[in-house]
Amino acid sequence: MNRRFITTALVVCALLPAALPAFAQDKMGREGTFQGRNGITASGIVVVTDAGVSLMRDFKLEGATDARVGLGRNGNLDTGTDMGALQSAEGSQDYSAGRSFNVSDYNEVWIWNPADSTPLAVAKLN
Repeated sequence: MNRRFITTALVVCALLPAALPAFAQDKMGREGTFQGRNGITASGIVVVTDAGVSLMRDFKLEGATDARVGLGRNGNLDTGTDMGALQSAEGSQDYSAGRSFNVSDYNEVWIWNPADSTPLAVAKLN
């Protein structure tokens, strides 16, 4: 019995370091950096977790009004992920994902114009 316990403990200890980065990424979120689109200047980091989207304090968007925040996948916006109007053209801000969609299904954060669904800034997530 003692030998089996020690063997199992050694296997767990050997495999644990390989599993930690994936676990940490899940809990800490995925990151991306905004790139402006359609003549808009954008910069800054965004972090996405199961709870929603967080624009970091270095976020900046120039040349856009009436923008909204949502998610996309492979270059396509999903307007069903609309998390609301952009609160500010710069600085940290948070947007709740709610329960109507799964953020892990998306690999981009979009700041977009609701009049014609054109991208103003897109951040591809790691």
